Amino acid sequence: MAEALNELDRRIVAALAKDGRRSYRDIARELGVSEATVRSRATRLQNQGLIKVTAVGSPLALGVKVVALILMRIAPGKVAAAERTLASYPHIRFVATALGSADIVIQTLHPSVRDLHRFVSEELPAVLPELNSTETFQLTKVLKSTWTWGDWFEYLEGAEDEQKPDAEASYWLDEADGPKRRRPE
Repeated sequence: MAEALNELDRRIVAALAKDGRRSYRDIARELGVSEATVRSRATRLQNQGLIKVTAVGSPLALGVKVVALILMRIAPGKVAAAERTLASYPHIRFVATALGSADIVIQTLHPSVRDLHRFVSEELPAVLPELNSTETFQLTKVLKSTWTWGDWFEYLEGAEDEQKPDAEASYWLDEADGPKRRRPE
């Protein structure tokens, strides 16, 4: 079972996410720890399946003609089998279950709109008889797709700070939105 990440683990992950080719010695110097510490922690994180150091490309920038998100409704009790089927396709880059109007969300890559149309209208219904409906979004521009973790860890730290009890804070109830916290002036 994987351990929770501590502050040093998060800083190592953030450094590797920015540049996976960066030496452990350089990361150690920046973080003020030994190279052996960085190496052992990075190895542990990889062995536990928490991180994988790899190249991540932007599909549209790399020349993929069509990138699409497809939301799918699946018959009750059939979602897990559908996920496994979808995950076996090499051009499907992302498979996730979801709550809300879709049971499964996928990201898929195609050489043409015609190929995307064939995939959605012919192939998916043939391999997933439990498929009830799809909604397809063809991406035309990606404004942000990040794999850096430092910003996320900083965001979490800020959220955790906001959730810590404040002995001087006073609370009141807003019937529309629930409890509110006000700091003394």
